[in-house]
Amino acid sequence: GAFHKELVELLGGGAQRIEFAKNGPTILLMAGLQGAGKTTTCAKLAKFYREKHSKRPLLVAADVKRPAAVEQLQVLGKKLGMPVFHEAGLGPVEQCVRGVAAARAGGNDLVILDTAGRLHVDAELMEEVAAIARATNPHGTLLVVDAMSGQDAVSSAEAFHQKLALTGVVLT
Repeated sequence: GAFHKELVELLGGGAQRIEFAKNGPTILLMAGLQGAGKTTTCAKLAKFYREKHSKRPLLVAADVKRPAAVEQLQVLGKKLGMPVFHEAGLGPVEQCVRGVAAARAGGNDLVILDTAGRLHVDAELMEEVAAIARATNPHGTLLVVDAMSGQDAVSSAEAFHQKLALTGVVLT
């Protein structure tokens, strides 16, 4: 309803498709708050693009502060028979940069960056995600929000959009 309309307006109205890169891998940066379903959404998108668009995705586990998030992505990747990039000891920006390089080297034409979340929008989170965006130059930036969070989702989307120029919002 009104909530959906607000999100659509915030992002410039109308539906948008992800533009695939002409050469090299297409990079999708996934952002959002903790507990919104970001990691699961990354795996679902990878599966969708593999099945419907014949892409060869590489998932990058960049939520380095939460080992459980890295492990969750690795488990989902294994279940789907999909590669997951994660190198212990790297910061989030370096993790993403190396993940993109690994995709190039390995012939993956889609890279999905699973970035860190926090319980609330904060300056540290925004700076981290913005730094990843600057370093990887993603073709698409998707914000994952919990549909149950209602009006809060619009506020989060506005905050992220100011820092990141979102391509779209995924409601979980």
